[in-house]
Amino acid sequence: MKKILILGASNNEVDVVKMAQALGLYAIVTDYYESWENNPAKYVADEVWNISWNDTDALETKCREERISGVIGGFSEFRVESMINLCERLGLPCYINHKQLEVTRDKNLFKKMCKNYGVPIVNEYVPDAKDIQFPVIIKPTDRGGSIGINVAYNVKDYKKYLEYAYSMSPSKNVVVEDFIGDGVKFDCSYAIVNHQPILIETCDTTMLSKEKGYETLQKAWTFPSKYELDYLEQVDGQVKEMLKSLGMKYGVANISFFYRNGKFYVFETGFRLGGGHSFDYQRNTGGIDYLRMLINFAIDEPFTINMEIPKDRGVAVTYNVYIKAQVGDKLQSIEGENEIMSIPGLVTYIKNMYKGQVWESELPKKILMCTICASDVPELVKKVDLINSKLTVKSSNYVYPIFKELTEIEIKRAFE
Repeated sequence: MKKILILGASNNEVDVVKMAQALGLYAIVTDYYESWENNPAKYVADEVWNISWNDTDALETKCREERISGVIGGFSEFRVESMINLCERLGLPCYINHKQLEVTRDKNLFKKMCKNYGVPIVNEYVPDAKDIQFPVIIKPTDRGGSIGINVAYNVKDYKKYLEYAYSMSPSKNVVVEDFIGDGVKFDCSYAIVNHQPILIETCDTTMLSKEKGYETLQKAWTFPSKYELDYLEQVDGQVKEMLKSLGMKYGVANISFFYRNGKFYVFETGFRLGGGHSFDYQRNTGGIDYLRMLINFAIDEPFTINMEIPKDRGVAVTYNVYIKAQVGDKLQSIEGENEIMSIPGLVTYIKNMYKGQVWESELPKKILMCTICASDVPELVKKVDLINSKLTVKSSNYVYPIFKELTEIEIKRAFE
């Protein structure tokens, strides 16, 4: 039995462990956290190492001792970097190299490449510009997953958020762009197979709230995007040529745009496993399962992919469920989980908080993420309504309902 090492053991890595096991592999997870409750991948893995996924020296020694066949890690650019370093040391296959990763970590480098291939970008400013037109979004150039991102509506907020973005950037560089509050965030993913980029999904984003302070929190992704045909006509060809230029034989690219007034404007990309676990959606609707592809590539096993986006794939939503509680509250239990997990068409269920965790901020906290597939929009509405009606959270002080739940109006608007 081949052994694969998975960097990290959080809730995200549970899916990776289960897929590796389904492919007949012996799945090992590694991180330095001793707590298993907050790192549930340890419960499902075949073996656990208490070594930091960033400790390349220790991992290299251990991998050689245990005859590891492949390494995968990838819900952040930092894990991807560690994967590259370890694979280079061990001489194992790796779908990405440092030069390709840098395109995703350095937003300025990515924008330059977009310009070269005619992919339209969001208007940006140098951080000390005097002609900034508010609102603007400020973010580190080298962080993903909404880390360090804020929207400024005035000079006072701008200075505060600019300082914060710098503090969250390992390279101490930031990007300042127009905040397109009247547009829709459009995401798409490409699988790269034998150097050929294949569009495998599109989706639109529903933000948590228009209230000041919550603009960067994503409440839901609806599949497929209602702007998919526009994207294919306007941008898909340029993006494919751009991805080809990177020289990746196999891999994945998740790319984000704003769509406004019939036009697309790109703002970031990631060559890693997406935090929305869209590979679950792809697998269950007959599309390309890029997680399986990357695992097979990591252990140098042959695989065949000959399919683009399925034409009859119904509709789906990935729902980020938020709870807003008082600072200092301690989570006691999440009620309604059994009813939610029994919903037909539920393909992803990832819990982000566990018993005993304490709220440290007044901002909404994502407590779970789930993806639901349906044959049509009315069916999807019923399934989301079930989540909204059943889910409550008990804390040390109060019982909280879902904060700003996904509504029927929002779901219908996403597909109309």
